[in-house]
Amino acid sequence: MSKNSLKLSNLKVGLTVFIGLVILFIFLFIVGSESNFLTSKYQLKIFVDNVQGLNSGSMVSLGGIKIGSVSNIEFGQKDSVNGVDVTLDILTQYKPQITKNSTAQVKTVGLLGDQFVDISIGQKGEIPLNEGDYITVKPTLTFDKFADKIDPVVDDFSGVMKNLKVISDSIAHGKGMVGQMINSPASGRNLEELLANINSVTGAINQKKGTLGKLVYASSLYSNLTEITGNINSITDSLKSGKGSLGKLLVSDSLYNNVNMLTKKLNNLLSKTESDTTMVGGLFNDSKFYNQFNSLIKDLNLLIIDLKEHPDKYVQFSVF
Repeated sequence: MSKNSLKLSNLKVGLTVFIGLVILFIFLFIVGSESNFLTSKYQLKIFVDNVQGLNSGSMVSLGGIKIGSVSNIEFGQKDSVNGVDVTLDILTQYKPQITKNSTAQVKTVGLLGDQFVDISIGQKGEIPLNEGDYITVKPTLTFDKFADKIDPVVDDFSGVMKNLKVISDSIAHGKGMVGQMINSPASGRNLEELLANINSVTGAINQKKGTLGKLVYASSLYSNLTEITGNINSITDSLKSGKGSLGKLLVSDSLYNNVNMLTKKLNNLLSKTESDTTMVGGLFNDSKFYNQFNSLIKDLNLLIIDLKEHPDKYVQFSVF
């Protein structure tokens, strides 16, 4: 075999190996990038104030199923608000399931995994989103937001713990009523005496001693109470039915009518006393009439006194 033929054969082998390697690298690139150049895609966008760790190539899912990836992240503005525009490459076959009522949310794979965009599935009959439309973003509870909300709770809890420490220190040093009760030997003795007295009283009651013990265990007390209750019920039933003098007074309208008539007469009498034309009214309202009447009473008193002292001046007896 000539040298030229050998060189040509080696060149063919090398070229074949090179082409095979190129094909292998292209295949590995396609598989590694999880992209498919033969499928149709369209783009949707979300607008967020914080990408929360999203990167180009991050997964996009629809109801948990992967349907695309993040293709571009850049600063932007929407409705005069600054933020970040995130472009999503989505397989066209899922376009009917992404509607105007769908929402997007940035989630985490596991607890500390990669970030991805999850889109909610739209309902039948809703209008699908078109190329370049924005998906409404649903707020995500991140660790930072959770920390902001938990900080006031932690502060309040710290304040409560400080107050509890102050109270416990005061009790430990015998301050206040509780501290004195806990630390004072006299308080302990008094409490023991109180418990002993309570035990003594309860023991006496259990043994049916004393008036209270007899009242607790005596069946006659229950019988008497039952009898008294029955008598009270009988009395109230009699009053309701108008029986007896008290029942008639409560049920009959004549008592009310008589009292009402008496009140009217008293009002009429009192109204007459306000006038000076009657004697009673003159006594109450006319001072001149009162003075004259008072002077007459005094003269009568003097006449009676003089009659007692000198009866012969007024009464004379003659036989002939």
